[in-house]
Amino acid sequence: MNIVKSLSTHKPFLPILVCLAIFAWIPTSFGEVLYLDDFEDGKIDGKYEFKNHDGDWVEKGGVISQTHEAPGDHTYLVLDGGFPEPHTGLVMIRVDDWGDGDLARCGLGFRLDPGDASGYAFLIHHFLNNMEFLNDHRAWKQNDTEPPFGEVELGTWYWMKAEISDDGFTGKIWEDGENEPKDWLLESKLDFGGPRPESGQVGLNGGSSRGAPALTIVSFDNWAICETVDECTPDEILAVQATGKLPTVWGALKARY
Repeated sequence: MNIVKSLSTHKPFLPILVCLAIFAWIPTSFGEVLYLDDFEDGKIDGKYEFKNHDGDWVEKGGVISQTHEAPGDHTYLVLDGGFPEPHTGLVMIRVDDWGDGDLARCGLGFRLDPGDASGYAFLIHHFLNNMEFLNDHRAWKQNDTEPPFGEVELGTWYWMKAEISDDGFTGKIWEDGENEPKDWLLESKLDFGGPRPESGQVGLNGGSSRGAPALTIVSFDNWAICETVDECTPDEILAVQATGKLPTVWGALKARY
């Protein structure tokens, strides 16, 4: 199931929709969650594209997994949501199999190019004890940093969270069931590999391996895109998931008319 802000195209009803949206939004705490997919329906959504290489993506058992051992560099599930910046991405991630190597990587992508889905990425990279920023096919930030818990363990769920804007790129990772760290693990200006324009496109990076020794088999769950960092928390998006809907707010209505 995925949830996205939407509204009727019947303009005569706009004033009514606006009023209802405003009153519906006031008492809720999750009006700024723009998109959520919990992957519970077992069907890969038709909105998703697969770039620059397809990989083998499977949605089953409430998660979506990239299962190809050598999908090629790079392999993204892409959503063209037209998301304005700043925005924040949040996802649960589980590494199912891994082989160390430069092309072993997985995580979140932002400002993805409409053509080949190159963009800025927050990744588990090379080793399971290393997090790093990448500007796809241009440059690494070289900000290799160990996760706060030491090393990603196979079969264990973690949360990854990142925010992008013209002010910079930030990211953090923590184990599911633990408290979200207060501080960002990585912070950087968009000064590595040359600037990329805003595209509103985001993605899940499912690996880049072309063969051994690098290997990445990875699963994702509860992928959300939010307007603000504060709204993009496990508690907030799971609350949205429980209601089965997102409220449509005034700004979104105005933008579409």
